[in-house]
Amino acid sequence: METTKSLQIIQSMMNESKKSLVRNSFFFILWAVLLVPSGIAEFLLAETSKSWMVWPVMGILGGIVSMVYGKRESERVGVSTFSDRVTAYTWGAFGFGLIFSIAISLRLHFPPHAMILVVAGMATFISGGISNFKPFVFGSVALVVGGILCGFVVEPLYHSLVFSASIFIGYLIPGIQLRKLENEQTK
Repeated sequence: METTKSLQIIQSMMNESKKSLVRNSFFFILWAVLLVPSGIAEFLLAETSKSWMVWPVMGILGGIVSMVYGKRESERVGVSTFSDRVTAYTWGAFGFGLIFSIAISLRLHFPPHAMILVVAGMATFISGGISNFKPFVFGSVALVVGGILCGFVVEPLYHSLVFSASIFIGYLIPGIQLRKLENEQTK
């Protein structure tokens, strides 16, 4: 195969990956909009015995909205590309890691923020790297740094605030940039 033909195929796959990621901007913005206030609410309610209840409520709400939107989007797009499958497997693995992180944290009685941020950072890094979308690569660094801070530096009382700040930087800012890119592509 000619070098130029190979480069065209690689460029085509990169463009396909970016289009796939662009279609998922909704999920990053949705989860940021749900998780950032949840972390702040957990911190503000820390003195109560029910501060943890914020998370299952937002998780269930986000899960329902994500499933409905994802089903509608799949029907609208129709065909699944290679990039769509990579994205689905990446975030499916994240889902398993998320559930495991929460379960092990509950079993061992320590806050799950650190592990969730690191797992989210890895999935975001993969998505950003595959699509060559630098804001998600940089956002993934913010998520992992937040996880490290929660795991080794910051007192547990402040984990929810570090979590919120990390999600804001790692999901919301890149998600909005991705949405702008999506809007430019549809014009």
